[in-house]
Amino acid sequence: MCEEPSQLKPFAFDTRNSQRVIRSLVLLFLLPLIAGCSNLPVEDSRYLMGTQVTITIYDYDRDKLQSSQLEAAMQEGFLEVARIEDLAHRDQLKKLNMWSGSQSAFLGEELITLIDRAYSLSLDTYRAFRPDLGPLVNLWGIGTDEERIPAYWEIEDKLLLISETMFTVEDTVMGRLEPAGASLDLGGVAKGYAVDRVCVVLQEVGVTAAMVWAGGDLKVFGRKPDREPWRVAVRHPRDLEQYTAVLELYEDAAVATSGDYERYFEVDGGGRYHHILDPETGYPSIASISATVVAESCTDADAIATALFVLGPEAGHQLATQFDLPALVIDERDGEIFELQTSSFRRLRAANEAALVE
Repeated sequence: MCEEPSQLKPFAFDTRNSQRVIRSLVLLFLLPLIAGCSNLPVEDSRYLMGTQVTITIYDYDRDKLQSSQLEAAMQEGFLEVARIEDLAHRDQLKKLNMWSGSQSAFLGEELITLIDRAYSLSLDTYRAFRPDLGPLVNLWGIGTDEERIPAYWEIEDKLLLISETMFTVEDTVMGRLEPAGASLDLGGVAKGYAVDRVCVVLQEVGVTAAMVWAGGDLKVFGRKPDREPWRVAVRHPRDLEQYTAVLELYEDAAVATSGDYERYFEVDGGGRYHHILDPETGYPSIASISATVVAESCTDADAIATALFVLGPEAGHQLATQFDLPALVIDERDGEIFELQTSSFRRLRAANEAALVE
């Protein structure tokens, strides 16, 4: 559907005042730790899209909202996550995949736009991220009751099918997938898109500063009343009680991390098989163990983090640098942690990282 890369936008932050004392810390993949006074911030969580989703409101427009309405505003956000879960994993997409090679399916403009963005990100990342890996995802079944290690020939058959997959749009709201057996999997963008949409919903009802967190995806907007920066701690991929970096964000931003410790299964004597598949080999990627990226939208950050993970530190660093995106890619080599970060990521790191979590 997309023939030309959409060209990711450069993303820059004001990193002044990076030595201020921490007042809030978010640990990706862990519950946010919130500090504050009076009735703010307010927070609530739900289990949606296979992970815990947390909404934290720090400030709001008193002309549009009352404090008694903040809980209702958060509920609107959770309803939006549930809607996106249906949009990206069930309903129309399920029919598109089921009818591949036979007939078109009604998708609607929103789902077609999301699929189009996924394909654009695929081109931007030289297909390190792909939305058409559905046959492989289903074959491995990681995170389901049917997870297994497929035979080599099964993987080769699915790779051939994926190489022939084509998605086309008909009459702006209809989509068709070819050939038979092809299927789209939007897991690499759906959670990020849901986070983006929650932020839009919150702003529409009068929230002026908030954080939306869903597992490895996070987005912040507005300024906290105390004018402190948003602080985000990136989890260490091999010591999950520790962190590997603390970022200070001074404006609206999205952060996403992909790691081999999120969803996986282990086989006695056969190692760990995680859910991030390499489109080239059809097996779980072994190029890195964690990748974090900062972008304007969580949709983009979600997909790009996956791509950087698949590419590994060197190629991932090169891609992130090409688009001026703050990024950190981590690998484990000979038992030692190896990191590569872009200069823009380095500028976001708090000057006193160690003190921030003591």
